[in-house]
Amino acid sequence: MVEVGPVVAKVKGSVKKLGQQYKDATLVLYNKANLQPIAVKKPDENGNYQFFGLNSNLNTFIVAFDQKQKFNAVIQDNVVPK
Repeated sequence: MVEVGPVVAKVKGSVKKLGQQYKDATLVLYNKANLQPIAVKKPDENGNYQFFGLNSNLNTFIVAFDQKQKFNAVIQDNVVPK
């Protein structure tokens, strides 16, 4: 019998400031179950980001920090990799 684990998945999205794509942010992906950071990354020049190699049964949240410190951090909760 072969056991099949969770599908390897990803989370992707974009960062916006006042409705415009924004590249000057730091994104932290957290495991919601234990609040531990999983990965940190910066968006590309167009404000897009992707976190790869995640299990599809993982429940996460993302916090985006403004590197220029002009805006408060933003949280996206209940993010499930697909």
